[in-house]
Amino acid sequence: MRFHVVTIFPEIFGSLLSTSLVGKAVEAGQVEVSFVDPRDFTHDRHRSTDDTPFGGGGGMVMKPEPVVEALEAIDALISERPAHRVLLTPQGAPLTQAVLGRLLDLGEVTLVCGRYEGFDERIRAFVDEEISLGDFVLNGGEVAAMAVIDGVSRLVPGVLGNMTSVETESHGEGLLEYPQYTRPREFRGLEVPGILLGGDHERIRRWRRQQMLQRTRGRRPDLWRRFVPSDEDLELLREAGVDLSPLPRRAYVALVHHPVHDREGQIITTAITNLDLHDIARSCRTYGLGGYFVVTPLSSQQELANRIADHWKTGFGAKHNPLRKKALSLLEVVPDVAQAVARVEQIEGRPPRLVATTAAWRPGQVSREELFERVGDAPLLLLLGTGWGLAPKVLSRADVVLAPLRGASDYNHLSVRSAAAILLDRLFGLRD
Repeated sequence: MRFHVVTIFPEIFGSLLSTSLVGKAVEAGQVEVSFVDPRDFTHDRHRSTDDTPFGGGGGMVMKPEPVVEALEAIDALISERPAHRVLLTPQGAPLTQAVLGRLLDLGEVTLVCGRYEGFDERIRAFVDEEISLGDFVLNGGEVAAMAVIDGVSRLVPGVLGNMTSVETESHGEGLLEYPQYTRPREFRGLEVPGILLGGDHERIRRWRRQQMLQRTRGRRPDLWRRFVPSDEDLELLREAGVDLSPLPRRAYVALVHHPVHDREGQIITTAITNLDLHDIARSCRTYGLGGYFVVTPLSSQQELANRIADHWKTGFGAKHNPLRKKALSLLEVVPDVAQAVARVEQIEGRPPRLVATTAAWRPGQVSREELFERVGDAPLLLLLGTGWGLAPKVLSRADVVLAPLRGASDYNHLSVRSAAAILLDRLFGLRD
């Protein structure tokens, strides 16, 4: 693996390249690191690599000529294809384990380290990608370059004595690593888990996997949302007593047929539909919600909804299709939203937070992440409007109004059952 580093401070890298595993890899020829100083490609007697920004502003900006000519000089010395060029900048994509693996596969990489206020924008036209260590700013790109070199080097075959550690350590597959222990067995009252001392390798494997899952779910929910657990993973979490869906079981859906408005903005009462009753109930059951309310003040509609539900709960449909019975058992018909709120409070022992949905943009709408920050562990009642949406007075009473679902087109007219399925997956699915 070969790295070329464009930097005005190559001396910063001395300790990294002469010590520990990276130093050994360099000494063994498994990793090669060379440096090019942009000051060698300046065209003034002061060897200036920076200048004041056009348009004013504080700080100095890296000039394009020295950096680009340094890149061209590197490629001129390479007999094979040009090296992959990486600009190290806070504006780049996050550095992840997957990115390190991809850079390893490239075999030859040029790392461009900035300084001062940043790069002249035109430098970006001469690199292949931009990488960032995170959402913070450093004095220069050298620390980021060292992180890349260190991270990629340990993936080079032969650098680590045991490649199994690479496969099981943190972020190897999107999970945090399991806890590690060594001698002594007891230290200041803290003991090594007994399962690691018994010699049963299968039990140890399952315990370690269980720990990885629990740690990731508890410490890094951002990683957990992207991780797709296997059937064994879910089994291990259940064995550990982990409640996989505590919030969904405290969440309820209310399909509101009144008050809603029509396309002219008039307040109306809509009719229930068989498909809405079935499909939303199935979505609620799939994502583990606590219940599903159909809100209509019309006695004839209440009777119809109850008759449909009873057919699947206790009638012929219950025997014919037990899965549908399981879904429709969540359904309860109420005359208004207030009654749905009262029922949730009766079940949960405290009132729910009202979460309204709308297809229109309005001030103060929140994202999925903001919703969970605001509501904490309180029960939720998710209000879905039929017709052309919830009436303004319902929206005004809500504790939170979610940002609307939107596609890339200007067409925005999902059916309520489609919107319900999408929302429940985004809010309560095991992955984003």
